[in-house]
Amino acid sequence: MTTPTFSTAQSISELRDQQSIYLKALQILIQDGSSMEKAQKTVCWNRLSRLHEAMPNQYLNPEHLFLQMLADTAAINPSKRKSR
Repeated sequence: MTTPTFSTAQSISELRDQQSIYLKALQILIQDGSSMEKAQKTVCWNRLSRLHEAMPNQYLNPEHLFLQMLADTAAINPSKRKSR
């Protein structure tokens, strides 16, 4: 596995290898209460979007992932829900 970089374009293979990093980053954004609009401006969103665009049958749209993770987080920690 290569070290993730944030200034150079990565190949689809590199993105696939590092998908778990981007999913974890998205989960942290959600736990920190970030809005979808704010998350859409991040490196992890960009990389997950590229994966989805390259292989839509294998990788979910980051918007879908965000909403799914948000719902899962709300179900686990209902007291941490923030009004939006």
